[in-house]
Amino acid sequence: MDRREQMGMLNTFIGGTLWGINGVMGSYLFLHKNVTTNWLVPYRLLIAGLIMLMYLYYKNKSKIFDVLRDTKDFIAVIIFGILGMMGTQYTYFTAIQYSNAAIATVLTYFGPTLVLVYVCLRERRKPLKYEIVAILLSMFGVFVLATHGNITTLQISFKALVWGMLSAMTLVLYTVQPASILKKYGAPTVVGWGMLIGGLLSTIFIKPWKVDVIFDFTTFIFFIIIIFSGTIAAFILYLSGVTMIGPTKASIIACIEPVSATIFSSIFMGIKFGFLDILGFVCIMSTVFIVAIFGKKGKKK
Repeated sequence: MDRREQMGMLNTFIGGTLWGINGVMGSYLFLHKNVTTNWLVPYRLLIAGLIMLMYLYYKNKSKIFDVLRDTKDFIAVIIFGILGMMGTQYTYFTAIQYSNAAIATVLTYFGPTLVLVYVCLRERRKPLKYEIVAILLSMFGVFVLATHGNITTLQISFKALVWGMLSAMTLVLYTVQPASILKKYGAPTVVGWGMLIGGLLSTIFIKPWKVDVIFDFTTFIFFIIIIFSGTIAAFILYLSGVTMIGPTKASIIACIEPVSATIFSSIFMGIKFGFLDILGFVCIMSTVFIVAIFGKKGKKK
């Protein structure tokens, strides 16, 4: 393993860990500072988008506006900003609001299974054997996590389950919809505009300033960390890791996100998880490994 690959793995690992911590910080603000999704998501996207685009303008000057000059691409970015960027962030943090960072993150990781189902439908083919195993494992994991095997009761709130599933669905849009513009303009530019557009529109329509938040020094520090560490730094680190080691290894290493969310939820939030919770986590997360490893083998053949 050369130095470049080691650096790529480290960047991806840190990026995924920061995403997990980011969710725990959001959970803390929800519980102790009267923060809601309607306050956190609009401001987070708006400020992070502005900072990222300013940085990209410093590096690339007017090239960042190329995506706005093509009508078709501009519409695609708007859709990505609303349904992809704002959609994933809003549903994810709402799931945290009704449960905790660990459960919300794991439910969001049901998204790759939905992407797999979408690909099979789009290509009008039956899923391969390993794809069937991944789908069944993922569904079983959600079932165990939500019910602990008892179909008459829910172990997490119904709202948490619904918003977690919506988070997984919006992850499909986030993954599939911007494929063409990502290739054309690059991920940082598309994500930067997506954040800005999603943040601007959500700020206008949600009106986060109406939320009565306890905005003290702790809230300010956590909010700044969420923007710079959990949003900008995490994305840049993960993206640089993908370029160094490829998407297959990066997707596997990024599974540290729900692990870190679980560990930090236990340490800092005092949340306890039982055997069946862990079993559900493992079943859902294992699908990422299955698809990444066997999918790569299938491409080689």
